[in-house]
Amino acid sequence: MLTFYQNIIYNFFISLGVLLGGCLLGGVAATLNGHPPLKTMMDLCEQIKIWAIVVALGGTFPSFKVFDTGLFNGEIRSVIKQVIYILSALLGAHVAYKLIYYLEGSGKL
Repeated sequence: MLTFYQNIIYNFFISLGVLLGGCLLGGVAATLNGHPPLKTMMDLCEQIKIWAIVVALGGTFPSFKVFDTGLFNGEIRSVIKQVIYILSALLGAHVAYKLIYYLEGSGKL
């Protein structure tokens, strides 16, 4: 069983990896198809950001189950843990989005 802090780190890096991998390989596919790779990468980044979060959390149903048991059975601690896991996955996806954004050249370092 993973500890709380290990799950936070896993969620962050899984969502980061899903978004970076999907966008970078989507850029390769765009190059092979004759489309602009950086624009395609930015479009993909916006489209799959939520899915990177869902993948990091292990799907949406376990999250809803934790909210259900936490709210209706009075286990507020599990709800708080789940919110922290969601925020960790959201942060990982946002970091990946910003990396792609700066790679594309829209942002200034």
